[in-house]
Amino acid sequence: MKHIISLSYSSYGTSGDEIYDFDGEEIRISQYNLGFNFELAASLIKEYDGRVDAFSLNGIPPIINSKEITFMHPEIQKLASYAKVTPLFDGSLIKKTYLPWALRKFHYKNPKFFASKKISIYSGAFNYSLLDDLTSFGSKIKLGDPYFYLGVPKLLRSKGQLTRFAKFLTPVFKKMKIKHSKLGRFTDLPNSFKPFLYSDYFMGNASTFHLLDLSHLEGKTVIVDFLSASLEEKFKAVGVENCLVCMPKLMEHEHLSFSLIEALIYSCYSDDDRLTDQIIIGWMESRERKDELVHLIDLKKCNREKNRDSLLSSKAEGTTKFAFIVHPLSKKHLFRHPLLKPLLPISRPLLPIAEEVISAFPGFYWGKMKGIRSEKNGREVEGLIYMMTETPKKLMEKDVDKVYRRLIRFCYQAHDKGAKIIGLGAYTKIVGDAGVSVNERSPIPVTTGNSLSACATLWAAKFALERLNLVDKVDGRYKGRVMVVGATGSIGAVSAKILAQNWDEIVLVAPRAYIILELKEEIEEIDSEVKIHVSTDPDDYSSSCDLIITTTSAQGKKILDIDKVKSGAIICDVSRPFDISEEDALSRPDVMVIASGEVMLPGPVDFKVDLGLEGNIVYACLAETALLAMDGTFESFTLSRVISYEKVLEIDRMASEHGVKLSCIMGHNGFIGDDEFDLCREHVKRKLEVK
Repeated sequence: MKHIISLSYSSYGTSGDEIYDFDGEEIRISQYNLGFNFELAASLIKEYDGRVDAFSLNGIPPIINSKEITFMHPEIQKLASYAKVTPLFDGSLIKKTYLPWALRKFHYKNPKFFASKKISIYSGAFNYSLLDDLTSFGSKIKLGDPYFYLGVPKLLRSKGQLTRFAKFLTPVFKKMKIKHSKLGRFTDLPNSFKPFLYSDYFMGNASTFHLLDLSHLEGKTVIVDFLSASLEEKFKAVGVENCLVCMPKLMEHEHLSFSLIEALIYSCYSDDDRLTDQIIIGWMESRERKDELVHLIDLKKCNREKNRDSLLSSKAEGTTKFAFIVHPLSKKHLFRHPLLKPLLPISRPLLPIAEEVISAFPGFYWGKMKGIRSEKNGREVEGLIYMMTETPKKLMEKDVDKVYRRLIRFCYQAHDKGAKIIGLGAYTKIVGDAGVSVNERSPIPVTTGNSLSACATLWAAKFALERLNLVDKVDGRYKGRVMVVGATGSIGAVSAKILAQNWDEIVLVAPRAYIILELKEEIEEIDSEVKIHVSTDPDDYSSSCDLIITTTSAQGKKILDIDKVKSGAIICDVSRPFDISEEDALSRPDVMVIASGEVMLPGPVDFKVDLGLEGNIVYACLAETALLAMDGTFESFTLSRVISYEKVLEIDRMASEHGVKLSCIMGHNGFIGDDEFDLCREHVKRKLEVK
């Protein structure tokens, strides 16, 4: 019978000696828990060298062997040198091969699991071979190595930073004695390191988790290489929500590790004194046919199965909170705050001064929105509204980093008040990289709300087309021409892709022609039937378009000549401030100018803030944040200037389920009813008669 000595360097407790079945072969494993005792480890290796089939050594500092850096602690090198006859395995061979392979397979089956998620990794050095893959999956990594090893509250955010850190401190690490970490607690952290705690997932190996106080993991998802019965109980005790386990349970061994698996594979499958990549790969392929490799375990499944939705909406759990950041859309909006409302009647001469003075203030918590209740699961959500003080003009003039800092400060304040997700309103999602940088540094997920804004645009356009009833529809296609102004923006691009499937012709308008051509090619792949025109000037085609969608960041500047617009056309203005001025809209009663982006939230909504809208009507970007909270989808759903076509379809489904609907169609002066549509139709008729 094959005999393996398993040395767990960082483990404490009773050692043991048992016979286990591994791939159909009985193997004796003698387990020694060394408690960082170098002399004991050395004596055991010397004693059993040549008398057993393999040594496995785990719970040791990371061994890195890559083109960027090579590192093995001198104490481990010394221990390895004592094994002169019997091979000693440290797990590095299978770890660098198996882990990336298995996680990639899991990612291909579950592409949303890692996408846009923040992963805090206690030791990036232990998971060096995975860092590139995690980044390629769309994850944002936070590496705690400086704090984990040295107590230095410095957070690393890339493999490159980790490599430079390790290279610089390699001489220091080589002189340090391997001992129990004194950094067991991850509470009361220095401010510079607190962002480590604000992540979606926490990653470490089993020995790391055994050394740490785990109270900071309540409600979190952990990623671990092996999950023993004792570690599973520790996770459950602190309230870990989910656990992604990278290695299937091969046997009932408390100290199963990559080094022990290497020793087992060597003992069962190697015909000589070497364990090669080929042997490892062969074993991995055979194991894939037998087991689910990487698997997600729901540690709170029993509780949630009683009734997950009612539990989350129950009084015991409390109301789910979301947050949203707004700012004044014009100088006049500055006076919507309760402290300034008394000055509204005399505000006109104060507007220029007010814009300059108020924009210098740092922003503030404005108030709450209560009573939002899902029609699907009954969950009640509450909105925390934060106010930036800058108008669109001031936001676009301000240094991007300063704007980021203000937004991130609100993110932390919202997190401290219990918010699970935060949305960016109006121009706060246009500044810089459209939420990406803010999300990377926020303790809670950030969304721009543009997926639902795109939805609301299309809802409003369809509603208006049906009410005005001037464009024929045959076999699901409108027999006319639609134009999207601002087609290369986030809302414009995805709206164009969807509209192209329902219209005979589409016109794409944006300032940069080369980007429009790229969008044109994308649309041609989606729908080959639609005829596509491109332009940098909307006036080139406005006289022949039945529907015009405007979604620009023109800050209220004129984008088209209203006099050239086709009689009977519908202009759906998504932009805030509006692209089409009130004066222009009034000058063309035969053109229906409607606002887009306003939707109704379900429930007896109680506003404690004045957003400039009526009843339970809100901007779609705010509604998306509330909708995600109702659904329990706490993720960065919409970010950057690219909106996923699939995300728009998903948020459309979500809105239908939870009861978020298009509000009554609105214009510059409030609601637009059937009388307004009838009047517009009458003006179109008169104009045709004159011609």
